[in-house]
Amino acid sequence: MNKAVLHSLSYGMYVIGTKDGKRNVGCVVNTVTQSTSNPVTLTVCINTDNYTNICVKQTKEFTVSILSEKTKANVFGIFGFSSSRDKDKFAEVPFSLTLSGLPYINEGVTGYLQCKVINFIENFTHTIFIAEVQEAENLFKEPPMTYAYYHNVIKGKTPPKASSYVEEKQKVSLQESFVCSVCGWTYLGSKEEFERLPNDFVCPVCGATKSAFIPQLNEYKK
Repeated sequence: MNKAVLHSLSYGMYVIGTKDGKRNVGCVVNTVTQSTSNPVTLTVCINTDNYTNICVKQTKEFTVSILSEKTKANVFGIFGFSSSRDKDKFAEVPFSLTLSGLPYINEGVTGYLQCKVINFIENFTHTIFIAEVQEAENLFKEPPMTYAYYHNVIKGKTPPKASSYVEEKQKVSLQESFVCSVCGWTYLGSKEEFERLPNDFVCPVCGATKSAFIPQLNEYKK
């Protein structure tokens, strides 16, 4: 099977929000599709290992923040490369609550949806949630974030838990680089160039500090 053909499938970028008791939780997903128009229903895939998955099953409701090309890069690091078990992710981004108290991002998004779970199906590594849309609002007139834009422009990496994750064969060339140990973003440059970066330099994708970068001398994978 040539899994490279899967890269031709289209995806968006979304943040799922729900509750853990009184605490807000959430994660990034790339598989949200409209299933029917009357009533309006969605299918959403969330990895079974994600804490957000557990919370959605408990609350039976969630929000979908539709990310745009203006979404700040640190949103992907916060919601895609850390767990809501360990931190309050929404405390690190601008957010609002729906009338029923569910969190959604209110900056750098095209809009949000609030959904009620109708059913769900376990599908190997992911749960497919079928949900009815109960509330929907447009917020900003910005182009929605696509997975292609995330990879080609932001240079973001695909977390192994993503439903579209495909392990790629990587070519190796001789070039010095420094790799973020949190999200995998790569700074291309020599050790001297990296050391000349200001001490407050942070990863543009996840916001990790300079100390989180690991040198990959003479082994740049692309």
